[in-house]
Amino acid sequence: MHAFRHGRRLAALLLTLAASAPLAQAAEPAWPQRPVRLLVPYAAGGSTDIASRLIAQRLAQTLGQPVVVENRAGAAGSVGAAYFAKASPDDHFFMMITPSQLSINPYLYKTDLGYDADKDFVAIGLATQTPNAIVVSPSLNVKSLGELVEYARANPRKVAYSSAGIGSTGHLLNELIKTLTKIDILHVPYRGNGPAMQALLAGEVQFNTDNLPQLLPQIQAGKVRPIAVTTRERWFQLPDVPTVAEAGYPSLATSVWFGMVGQASLPKPVVARMNQALNTVLTDPAFVEKLKEVSLEATPSTPEEMAAHVRAEAQRWAKVIKESGATAD
Repeated sequence: MHAFRHGRRLAALLLTLAASAPLAQAAEPAWPQRPVRLLVPYAAGGSTDIASRLIAQRLAQTLGQPVVVENRAGAAGSVGAAYFAKASPDDHFFMMITPSQLSINPYLYKTDLGYDADKDFVAIGLATQTPNAIVVSPSLNVKSLGELVEYARANPRKVAYSSAGIGSTGHLLNELIKTLTKIDILHVPYRGNGPAMQALLAGEVQFNTDNLPQLLPQIQAGKVRPIAVTTRERWFQLPDVPTVAEAGYPSLATSVWFGMVGQASLPKPVVARMNQALNTVLTDPAFVEKLKEVSLEATPSTPEEMAAHVRAEAQRWAKVIKESGATAD
């Protein structure tokens, strides 16, 4: 009899829990409840913008709400990052970042950036990556990275390169080349990838280092000559171009990565939900192939993995900036 009463009480308890479950779920509002904003701290048309718009389109399908991309460029992404950090807390507001905002600019700029790279953002997840490539003018009689180094060594301060701006990975990779090889080359920064490429095509500089989506059309058209890619293995779109490791400079191996962050106040359930949605997009085979068409590789991750990646990149670029003496001020 005692066991029977105990069983009845247990059954009643389970029924009570079952009945209250929908109420508990109802207390947790569905997210997202309105359009999601995705800030891109660069001008429209660049690699970050291209990746963000492709991802936003698919995220909208996954989340069931529009994902609106907003561009706010300036100071290697610092203007947009400062705006994002200081904006009113909003759990429907996110930003796509590159190495510059959290792993480079805090060490390159001596002035106040308007945000704290360690405290103002929370990692959602890595999204995509693409290699940098080193390209030279066809008029320059250089066929490899080694030949470029030798040419620059024989012609100090007569070889110049263009970059998308101070603090871009193209800028810092060449600062690293200078440190490693002890060559004296000139940096000519421009306001974006497009003007930097036009400078090379116009003969204003002898070479350029940039991310592949910006370079590939000019490479395919034969307007510039690729001499190295910064991936650890040869890039599938340029199978005949050696890697920097093959050229004898393995420490130059790197990629331009794109990741999503939220404001520091973002609730953990929203972080988890957006990470889940982002990874759903990035693991869809059809979308992975679409990214490859524009020289991007999907890199799904957890928030923790992204945070660790940002820290490792910060340590790397802080060392390069210190040893090269590079500065944005």
